[in-house]
Amino acid sequence: MELSEAIEKCRVDNVFLCEGPRQPQKGSLALIGHHLIFQPDLGNSKKASHEQELWLLHRAVDRVQVEPVSKDLSIRAGAYLRLKCKNFMTCTIEIGDMEDCLAVARSIEKLSNLSGFQHDYPFYYRCPFNVLDNGWTAFGIDEEFARLVILCPDKWRISSVNKNFEVCQSYPELVIVPKGIGDDYLKISATFRDGTKFPILSYYHAETRSCIVRCGQPLIGPTNRRCREDETILNSLLSNVSKGVIFDTRPKNLATSSKGKGGGIESPLYYSQWKYVHGNLPRIKEVHDSLAKLVEACNESINSSTEKWISKLAASNWLQYVADTITGAATVAQCIHCEEVPVVVHGAEGTDSTLLVTSIAQLLLNADARTVRGFECLIEHEWLWGGHPFTLRCAHSAFATGSLTGPYESPVFLLFLDCVWQIMRQYPCSFEFTEEFLIILFEHAYASEFGSFLGNNEKERKDHRVKEHTVSLWSYVNHPEILPSYANALYEPYDSAIWPSVAPQSIVLWERMYLRWQRNWKETDEVRQTLFEWKHREKELQSKLSHLLQRQKSGISPKASPSSMTNNDVPLPGKNAQNTSIANNDASPPSMENVLNKLKLNDQHAQ
Repeated sequence: MELSEAIEKCRVDNVFLCEGPRQPQKGSLALIGHHLIFQPDLGNSKKASHEQELWLLHRAVDRVQVEPVSKDLSIRAGAYLRLKCKNFMTCTIEIGDMEDCLAVARSIEKLSNLSGFQHDYPFYYRCPFNVLDNGWTAFGIDEEFARLVILCPDKWRISSVNKNFEVCQSYPELVIVPKGIGDDYLKISATFRDGTKFPILSYYHAETRSCIVRCGQPLIGPTNRRCREDETILNSLLSNVSKGVIFDTRPKNLATSSKGKGGGIESPLYYSQWKYVHGNLPRIKEVHDSLAKLVEACNESINSSTEKWISKLAASNWLQYVADTITGAATVAQCIHCEEVPVVVHGAEGTDSTLLVTSIAQLLLNADARTVRGFECLIEHEWLWGGHPFTLRCAHSAFATGSLTGPYESPVFLLFLDCVWQIMRQYPCSFEFTEEFLIILFEHAYASEFGSFLGNNEKERKDHRVKEHTVSLWSYVNHPEILPSYANALYEPYDSAIWPSVAPQSIVLWERMYLRWQRNWKETDEVRQTLFEWKHREKELQSKLSHLLQRQKSGISPKASPSSMTNNDVPLPGKNAQNTSIANNDASPPSMENVLNKLKLNDQHAQ
């Protein structure tokens, strides 16, 4: 089917944008293959520029609703086209004719729910910038293994047992496994693990020489099936210690009950050298229902009393799921860092809660994962190579509930990003990136011009030649003109592990994510920008001072001392602050304390 065949009405004039990411205005509505376009009417026969137009990917639409302007159906008053998007934005467009509105709605409904790869926008997108750093080749397994060899040369190896995805479709073709284990053992272990996900290395912690390994649940079933090859693989991880930890992301009752369906938990009889620990991570259906309740509460927050709002927020259980996820990851990180033992992580299939735990645990342990490039590598290795089914999980978002959604949709990746934001909030100087970077990742996971999050696993991406025919999101993010916009000016590298609090008062609503479209963030952004500018200036001056001291120590006469700085070296009154709400051109720039105090007041006011 051609995309044009799904479009019943390609253009409607004299519509009115009532609600959306910009001020209400009159204009025209057009539908093309991948986008809805709103072109504002500027008057005086002027034509709106591309920057003034609103372009919305059909894939970004989660739910389409049509409501008559008047409840009296005998009055031909037109209708409201309400588009509820996957990023929680709502666009409402008033269309003068009901039939036109219904035709547009049916068209968007079809175009936003197309199946298959052949019509996805990333295959049609033409990159407007020069790709200086190809994201498709930025994070190869060879580079990861090279670093691993330096840390422990005789413990791991790269295996091609999964070449052509013959063993596991949700694993990459090359995996890192214990060095003393042959491919024949891996193949047998795959038959014993859910989703044929045999144990592979997720992370090696050089400081304690301990590792995180992930896999699928054991398929012991009601007959208590055994696999000696799988036992050998796990026991090979215990070369330096007598005991290891198996962390099951599921509550004990749920893990035990899965035996009746062919799954289960490792038998203490055969895995006697392993201590079993259960997590309490939510199931994918619970995560989806929780987000739907949370977004509903946020959309009603303006008209709700404080008590009702808090009650609805608590009833959604979202913050509890965030706390449970961080708790599980911190438990694994403590086993690695404090107890210095290897940890095997699995849930059921190993594509959702398992990846939540392993990726967040790495974020706590590995300072490199808290940099922009390290975080991209983490997502690439754990989530994309780990087989998280992005196409299935992100087919719908919070507005698609009941019959509109299926059993596979779930915002697991958003839950991960929320956990990262909670940790960033408690350690604001330990991350190289800002929350805007996380929001960009969230939006591109659901609808994007880039191909990074297409497909459910590496096999699908290879079969459809995604890397050959689309642009990687990392190519865009890492571009020199784009990357600075996501840089955290407060960042100070911190090499040690970090330990976030999960106390109720420490886990809070991510307002910039869930209340982004209900509030005006202009003043907050201006204050934060001023703070970042001051911090950037402070780093520049520190660098100059360090350079001068080094020259003095070397016996070289400095050209200028810190006390002889020119006016260009010291901020002039009001300079670089004229665009902020706290600036005054006739006064000195605000002090760092004043900026911080105002920032705190703004946050308190927002809460």
